Amino acid sequence: MTQAKKNGIPQTGPDTGNYWCTWDTQFRVNDVEAGKNTKNLRNVLTQEFLFGEKGMLSDSFKKVRGDLYVLLDDGWDVGWDVPGDGPVSIFGSLELFEEKFPDCTGEPWQRLAKMREKVCSLGFRGLGLWICANGKGERQDAPFSWEEMEAYWRERAIWCRKAGVDYWKIDWGYHSGDGAYRDRMTQIVKAYAPDLKMEHALCRGPLDREETDLEKLGAILACSDYFRTYDVIKEFVFSTTINRVVETFQAKAGRHYGCQCVLNVEDAVILAAGLGCSMGVMRHPCWGGTETDILDWGLRWNEVERTLRWQRIAPPFGLYEVENKASEGLLEDWTGSLAGPDGQGWLKDIGILPEGGTIQQKAPAILARNMEFPKVEALEGEQAFLACSRHPQTGAVSIAFLPRTCGERKLFTPGMDVTFSLGALAKPVGIFGEFGVLTILLDEPLEGRIYLQDLCREEAVDVTGIVVADTSNKLVIDFARLKEKGWLDNDAGDMSAPGFMLWQEEALCIR
Repeated sequence: MTQAKKNGIPQTGPDTGNYWCTWDTQFRVNDVEAGKNTKNLRNVLTQEFLFGEKGMLSDSFKKVRGDLYVLLDDGWDVGWDVPGDGPVSIFGSLELFEEKFPDCTGEPWQRLAKMREKVCSLGFRGLGLWICANGKGERQDAPFSWEEMEAYWRERAIWCRKAGVDYWKIDWGYHSGDGAYRDRMTQIVKAYAPDLKMEHALCRGPLDREETDLEKLGAILACSDYFRTYDVIKEFVFSTTINRVVETFQAKAGRHYGCQCVLNVEDAVILAAGLGCSMGVMRHPCWGGTETDILDWGLRWNEVERTLRWQRIAPPFGLYEVENKASEGLLEDWTGSLAGPDGQGWLKDIGILPEGGTIQQKAPAILARNMEFPKVEALEGEQAFLACSRHPQTGAVSIAFLPRTCGERKLFTPGMDVTFSLGALAKPVGIFGEFGVLTILLDEPLEGRIYLQDLCREEAVDVTGIVVADTSNKLVIDFARLKEKGWLDNDAGDMSAPGFMLWQEEALCIR
C-alpha cells in the first residue's frame, strides 16, 4: 500500500488582513522614464491592467489568492493625467472612475460592489481601497467642519458596507498627520460599517532621520485595526521597518472602537512571518528582473507564498496581545549607493543620498514577541537581524533571519548559530531565512516522527534522523545540510529566502 503524502499546511486560513497592493506595480510596468511621472502611474490603474488577458490578477497568485485582499492604490478614484500629489482636493471621493473601469457602472456603492465581485470571482479574499485622509472638495484653507466631515465619511462608510468593501488603507491628505481626525474618522466608519478594517499610518520619509513623536504615534495606533509602518528604501527594508516596529513597542496607546492594532510591515514579508505581523505585498512576478526591478525584488515571490501559507497556522496578532521586546544591541545598515531607477529617480529627487556620502539606518538586532531572546553566535563578523514570536492563540513559534545591507553587500544574510529554549515542541515551528545551525532545547523528550515541509510545497519529509540529537530533547537544524538535500529549493528563477516548518507528528493539529 502506498503511504499517503503528509501535508501539514491547511488549505485555507483565517482572515489575516494581508493584501496585494497595486502601487509598486503601477510604477514598474512603466518604462524607467515614464515611471518618474506620477500621472503615468495613476493612468495605469485600469480594468485592463487588473483583469485583461495579461492583467496583474489574471494569471498570478494562484496558490494564495484566498489569503489576499486586492488593494487598489492611488489612482482608482480620480480621472486621467493627475500629476504629482495633484490638487489634493480631488482625492477622497471613493467613487470608482468609470472610464478606467467600464464594467463597474451605477451608483457609487454599486460600482464598488461590481469591482469586489470581479476580484472575488478570481478567488481573492476581498477588496481593499487606498483612501486619502480628506474629503473631495476640501481645501487646506477651507476644511470641512466636524459636522460636514461626519456626514461625508458616514455616507462613504455606508457605500462600502453595502458593497462589501473589506479594507481601507488611509494614507496622505490634508489631515494625514492629525491623530484626532483619524480617530474621529475611524469612530464614524465603525458605527456604520463595523466590519470594515481601518489601516492607518504615520506618514514619513523613507529613512528615519528624526525622533518620532511617540504621543502622536500612540494616538494613531489607538484607532488602527492595522497600522502600516510605511514606505522604505529597498536597501533598508528590514532595518528601517524594524526600527519603526520598535517605536510602536515604545508608544503608549489605548484601544479605541475595538481596534486590535495589528502591525502591517508592508513588503518585508519574512519579517511579517517571524513577528506575527500583517503585510501589504507590493511585488509582482511580472516585473521581476526587468529594468525597473530593484535588487531582484520581483524575483522573490516564493517567500510571499511561504509567509501567507504559514499565516494560516500563525496569523497576525495585535500589538498589545503579548509582551514585545527589542534587544539593547543595535546593528547598523549602510551604503554609499542606491540601486537602479529608484536611486536615479524619486530617491535622488528628494536628496536621500548626499554627494559622495553614505546613508545609515540603525535598528535592534533582535525582536521578540511572547518569547525570550535566544543565544546568538555570529559566524561571519556581521550578524543578521532576528525576529521571533510565539502565537498567543495557536502556540505556533515563528523565527526569521533577516537580511542586512553593508556597503555594496545588499540584502545579504550573514550566517549565525542560534539557540532557543522552547520547553516543548507542542506546535509547529516556522523558520525563515538563511542561518548556520539552529538549536532548539526542550524540557521533555521528543516523541514520534519529526517532519519538515517547505511552506511552498504540498509534501513533508521525515527528518527525524537528521535533526533530532542523541539526547532526544534537542533539535539541531543545520541549514547547509537541509539545503543540499534540495528540500528548500525555490521555483526556477526565484531568488526568495527559504521558509519551512517543523512539527512532531502528534502536534500537527492546531486548535
